[in-house]
Amino acid sequence: MILLPAPIVLPFVFIILALLVKSSKAKSILSIAFSILNLAIAGIILFQVNEVDMIKSQMGSWPAPFGITLIADRFSAFMLFMSALVFIAVTIYSVQSIDKERIKNNYFLFTFGILMGVNGSFLAGDIFNLYVWFEVMLMGSFILISFGGERIQLEGAIKYLILNLISSFFFVAGIGILYGKMGSLNMADLAQKFAFTGSFPSLFEPAMVLFVVGFAIKGALFPFFFWLPASYHTPPPAVSALFAGLLTKVGIYSLIRIYTLFLFHFDYFWNPIILWLGILSMVIGVITATSQFDFRKVLSFHIISQVGYVVIGLAFYTISGLAAAIFFLGHNMISKTNAFMVAGWVHRERKTLNMKVLGEMFNKNTLWGVLFFISAFSLAGLPPLSGFAGKYLIIKAGIESDHIFVALIALFVGLFTLFSMTKIWIEVFWKNNPTENAAENNTKALPHGLMLTGSIILALSIIAMGIWAAPIVEFCEKAAADLLNTQKYINFVLK
Repeated sequence: MILLPAPIVLPFVFIILALLVKSSKAKSILSIAFSILNLAIAGIILFQVNEVDMIKSQMGSWPAPFGITLIADRFSAFMLFMSALVFIAVTIYSVQSIDKERIKNNYFLFTFGILMGVNGSFLAGDIFNLYVWFEVMLMGSFILISFGGERIQLEGAIKYLILNLISSFFFVAGIGILYGKMGSLNMADLAQKFAFTGSFPSLFEPAMVLFVVGFAIKGALFPFFFWLPASYHTPPPAVSALFAGLLTKVGIYSLIRIYTLFLFHFDYFWNPIILWLGILSMVIGVITATSQFDFRKVLSFHIISQVGYVVIGLAFYTISGLAAAIFFLGHNMISKTNAFMVAGWVHRERKTLNMKVLGEMFNKNTLWGVLFFISAFSLAGLPPLSGFAGKYLIIKAGIESDHIFVALIALFVGLFTLFSMTKIWIEVFWKNNPTENAAENNTKALPHGLMLTGSIILALSIIAMGIWAAPIVEFCEKAAADLLNTQKYINFVLK
C-alpha cells in the first residue's frame, strides 16, 4: 500500500522544509498546510481500512517477518485519524498561542517530530520499530517541554525525561530478552510462535513484564503516573494540550496491542493485573484531582483517571469492552486536548492558572466559557457529548461481562469527575473575581481568533462524536472484533 508510509514521511518532509524556512510566519503557514494534509491522508487510510479490514506495506519489498512491516487495521487507523484531528487543532491554536521567538526557533519542527513518532508507533508492525518511534516521540517531547529554559519548565522536564528514559530501558530490555528467545520481533510472527509455544511463561514472562511496566509508565497508569502531573503543567499551554491528546495514548495503544496479540494466552495471570491497574488509576487519579487548585494540574490528574477507563475496557476482553475502550480513547483525546486549550486561553488572559485567584472568565468571553463547558462536561460524561457515550459503553460492557463491581466504580469515578469539572467551572468561569485581580480582569483582551478556531474544531468534534455515536461505535466494534481475531492479523501480515 503506497499511501501507508505517508503519515511518517510527511512530518519528515516538513522538518526538512522548516530548517530551510527562516520566517516565523512562513513556518506557521507551512505547519497548518502540512497538518491539513496529514489529516486528509489519515482520513483516506481510515476509509480504505474500513473497506478492506487491513492494509500493509513491506519496506524495501522484504517479506515479513524479515523486513520492516507497516500495517494499519481499524484500531490503528482510528488512532491515526484522531491524532491527526488533535494535531491540526493544536497547530492552528499554536500559531497564536506560542510566541514568535519560539516559532522562529523551530517550535513546529519539534511538534512534527512528535507527530512522526506517534504515527510511526500506530503503524509499526514489529516491536523494535515501535520502540524506535517511541524514542522519536520522546526526543521531540523533551525539547518542547523544556523549550524556553524557565526554571519551572526545567524541573518538569527533568522528571518527565527520567521516568520516560526508565520506561524506554524496560522496553528495550524486554525486546532484547524476546529476540534472544524467539529470533524475531515481527509482531505477527511472534504471535504465531506464541500460539504454538506451550512453555511461554517460563521463557517469555520476563519480557512481557518489562513491556507492561514500560507501557504503564508511558501511559501514566498506577503506580507509575506521578511524572505526569509533575510535568504537564510546566510547558506552554499549547504544548500541554498536544501532550495531553497524544503521548499517553500511544502507551495505552501499545498496551492494548501486546495484550491482544500475546498476553491474552495467559489471561489468568495478566487479566487481574490489567484490571486493577485500570481501577486504581481511575480512582486515585480522580480523587487526587479534586484536591488541586491549579487548572492544568486538575486536568493532568484526570488524564490518569481517564486512561483507567480505557484499561478496564481492555481487561473486560470482550468485543463490547474493547469497542468501548477504543471509543473512549478517541473521545478522551479530543476532549482533554480542548480542555487544556481553554486553560491556555485563561493563562494568556490572566497570567495565572491558580483557581483561587480566578473568576468571571465566562463574562470576559462567553464563547470560551461554552467551549470549556463542552469539553469539561464531556469528560464528566453528560449527554449528548462524546463522554456520555464513552462512559455508557464502558459501564454496559462491564455489566455484560459480569464485572458489575467494576462498572459501579466507573460510575462512582464519573461522579467525582463531574464534581471536579463543576469546581473548575465555578472557580474559573462563574464566581466573582477576587478584588485584587479586578483591574487585571478588565484589561483589553488579547487577539485569540486562531486559538478559538483550534478549540472550536475539537468542540464540534466532541458534539459530533456524541450525536453520531452509533456509526462510530459500529466501527469500533469491528475494530474490537479484529483485535480479538489474532489469527486474522497473523495471516494478513505473513501471507
